[in-house]
Amino acid sequence: MIRIAYFSAAVLLFISSGMTQATGWSPAKWPEKGEVKFQVAIGFGGLPVGQAQHTWSHDSKQYRMRLAVETSGMAAALRKLGYVQQSEGDIGENGLHPRRFDVTQLGKTPEAALFDWDKARVGINRGARERRSASLTAGDQDLLSVWHQIGHMDGLPENQDLLVVGNKDARRARIAHLEDGSTQVPAGSFATRHFKISSEDGQIAIDLWLALDRHMIPVRAILNDTKSVTLILEATSISPNQ
Repeated sequence: MIRIAYFSAAVLLFISSGMTQATGWSPAKWPEKGEVKFQVAIGFGGLPVGQAQHTWSHDSKQYRMRLAVETSGMAAALRKLGYVQQSEGDIGENGLHPRRFDVTQLGKTPEAALFDWDKARVGINRGARERRSASLTAGDQDLLSVWHQIGHMDGLPENQDLLVVGNKDARRARIAHLEDGSTQVPAGSFATRHFKISSEDGQIAIDLWLALDRHMIPVRAILNDTKSVTLILEATSISPNQ
């Protein structure tokens, strides 16, 4: 069974006060609900081994989102892979304000990041036991919320340093805007903006391609864990499609 580490763990992103002051949230550009279905491959050039589904909904005040990944067919008999991430929280003038991030994996004890904004801290739990904690600052995100936070902030500064908190540890990472271009996935060809989230020690490495003409919906993602497992997610369908 594949061990999913940081990209299937509770992840919080510390966005510096300079970023918060320089940007503004644009909720009108974010559809109230949507779904992206992906094919999942292990490693570059690998054959599809499963599928993933990403959904979200919001009412301009609160949001919920979910990512479920699983193997299927013959691949499931060879390599078991399955996890679900869920994020929920509020929406403010600076964007998404997570309250809770949950992760469940096949055969694993559920894990969660619980945000206490009044005390400016987050507790990282395995089951009912808190294993780690970290300080919170305005603008912090989790792994799922950042998929949409990045795409809907106006004037996002490039090469922003972030504190990434996983289910086992916390590491500083950087959000970098790499390039705009055309990305081909099974759902079609999209004009995209490519971002990378990476830590200096290489333990965090996430690439996201957001569709410029589809409300900045994620259409491709590359996720690397601490066991050197690379998952490639490529959209097979998106909704809304305009």
